[in-house]
Amino acid sequence: MKKYMKKTLSAAVIASLLLSFPYSAAWADDAGTAVVVDNRYPVVLSDALQVKVTGMLSEHTLDGTRLAATVKMYNVTGDTVRVPDYEVRALAANGAKYTLRGSADNVVNVPPMSSIELIYYAQIDIGGEVAPADLLWIDVNKDVYPKVETTMLDLPVANLVWHGDSSWVSDASAIKAWGETFTIPSLDSPLTYTPVSLTTDYKSQNPVKVMKLLAENPGGKSEKIPNFSINGRSASQVFKGTRADQTVTALDPGEKKYIYYAIPTDLDTELQSFTISTPHSFKIPNRTDAAAQISYSIGRLSVSMPTTSQLQAQEATPPTSYTVETVVPIDPLNTAINPNISVSVVDLQLYENKGMGYQTGLVKLRFKNRSDKPLPVPQFAAELVGGGFTYAGTRLNAAATMVAPDTDYALAYSFVLPLDGVKDAYTLRLVDDKTAAPYRSTFGQVGLAVNKPRLDNAKLLMYPFEVSIKDWSLSNNVNLNQTTRQYEYMYRLKITFDLKSVDPVFVDSNYNKLLIELENKVGRKVASTTVSLNGDNRMINGEQLINFYDTGSDQLEYPLVLKLYETIDTPSGPARRLMASMQQ
Repeated sequence: MKKYMKKTLSAAVIASLLLSFPYSAAWADDAGTAVVVDNRYPVVLSDALQVKVTGMLSEHTLDGTRLAATVKMYNVTGDTVRVPDYEVRALAANGAKYTLRGSADNVVNVPPMSSIELIYYAQIDIGGEVAPADLLWIDVNKDVYPKVETTMLDLPVANLVWHGDSSWVSDASAIKAWGETFTIPSLDSPLTYTPVSLTTDYKSQNPVKVMKLLAENPGGKSEKIPNFSINGRSASQVFKGTRADQTVTALDPGEKKYIYYAIPTDLDTELQSFTISTPHSFKIPNRTDAAAQISYSIGRLSVSMPTTSQLQAQEATPPTSYTVETVVPIDPLNTAINPNISVSVVDLQLYENKGMGYQTGLVKLRFKNRSDKPLPVPQFAAELVGGGFTYAGTRLNAAATMVAPDTDYALAYSFVLPLDGVKDAYTLRLVDDKTAAPYRSTFGQVGLAVNKPRLDNAKLLMYPFEVSIKDWSLSNNVNLNQTTRQYEYMYRLKITFDLKSVDPVFVDSNYNKLLIELENKVGRKVASTTVSLNGDNRMINGEQLINFYDTGSDQLEYPLVLKLYETIDTPSGPARRLMASMQQ
C-alpha cells in the first residue's frame, strides 16, 4: 500500500471532506481507514497548509507532450508559512513518474489566512499521449545515502486532465445548456454568467459569432471580471474567441453587466458548442527571454449551442402595435443610452431618390432628457428589418453633442431600401456599435408601420414642423439681358405660410427643408428652390415672394403645377417626399 500522508487528518477535516465533496476519489490515512476526498477541494498537505488541484494539463504538441498542474495552496493559520520544498510529480496511468518544475514566479510564502496559486510544468519528449492519474508531493531527503523519498500527499487527478483545445468537455456537470447560469470552476470568484444572445457579424468578409453574456455579482463586495476565453467547436475544428469589449472590468455587489466574446469562424461553419477555458502561464526558471513564458489554457465548461427555438425567440419580430411618440422599451443594462434619456420614434416614411434605383426609408427619433443636467446625445446605430432582409441605417443631422435638461432633441436615420418589395411594416432595431466594436448588439427593437399620409394642399406635416398654406399664386416675367441680348424668363410665387412646431423639440438647421418645384403639364421640372425651416435663413410666417430664376427655358409655360416636398440630405443623395400638388 502506498503511503499517502505522514500525518493523520483530524476528525473535523475528514468530516468536512466527507460532507462537502460531490466529486470523490478514495485514499487512505496511516491507519488504513478509507477517506473519500475530492482533489478539487482543499486537503491537508501539512499542519498549516491545504492544497487544491484546480487544473491538470496533458497536451500533445509538435515538440512532445507538456504536463502542467495548477494548484491552490491555503494557509489556515495566523502566521506566514513557507511553501514546502517537496517535489511535485505526475504519476501516469502506466506507472511512469514525471517531475514537474515550479514556475519561476511561484511565490515561496503563503500569507496568513489566505491562498496562493502555484504552477508546475514539464515538457516531455514523447510521441504518445500521457495520461496523468495522480499528482504526488514527495519529500526527498538527500542528507542520507541512499536518499529517502516519502510521499506526503497523493491526489488522483484523472478526472481533471485537459488534453488541449481540441479536447471535448466530458464531465456531465460541466456541460451547460444555452441560457443556463453558471460559475467558472477553479476560480475563486462568485460571479455568475448567463448566455443571452448569439449573433452573426462579419469582419473582412468572414463570419464572426458574437456571444453576449450577462455577468452578475451576487456577493457582498466588488469583484473583478476574471480572465477567461471562449472557443467555438465544430465537429472537427476549434475556433478561438476573444473578449470583444474592454469597458467592464469589475462588478459592484448586486451589479449586472454584459460582456461580449467574438469567435471568428469559416464560411458555412456549423458550431456545436462553446468551450470556456482559463489561461495559465509557466515561467522557465533562470530564463529572461520572451520564450521563457509558456502559455496554455485549461477547459472548464462547455456551453451548448442555442436551440432553433431559442434563436428564433432572440430574433423575434415585435408586433407592429407600437404607438409613435411613446417611449421605446430598451434593455436597462445597455451602455449606449443614459438611463435619464428616453427614446421615442416619431415617424417612419418612405422617400424617393429621383432617378435612382432605390428609395430611402427615414426614421425620425426623439430624445428626451429627463434629468436636471445636460447629457450627451446618444450614439448608436440603427437597423430596419423586413421581408427577411436587414438594412443598416445612417445617422443624419446630428450636429448637437448635448441634450439640455428637460428638453427634447430630434434626429433621423436613413436606410437605403429596394424599389421593389416595399413593406408596410418593418422592425426597427437600436444597435450598440461601440461597446464591442466592430461588432454590434441590439438593445431595443419595435415594430413600426410605415406612415403613408395623403397629399394635403392645405397642411404640410414635416415633423416637428407643420406648415399651413393660406393662399398662393404664380406670375411670370420676361427680361432682356443687356449683355447677352437674350430674353430671360422668371416665375414668381406669392404664397402665404403659417409655420409652427408641433412639439417643443430642438433640431439642427439641416434637419429637413421644404423643396418647392414647378412642373409643366407633361411633368418636366421647370424651376425649383429650397426653403429652410429652421436656422438663420428659415422661412417666415405670412406672405412672401419666391422668385425662380433657374428655368432653363426659352419660353414661358402655362399652366404649371406647384409641388411641395419635404427633403432631407442623406449620404446617398437628397431624399424627398411629395406632400402637396397644386394646379395653376
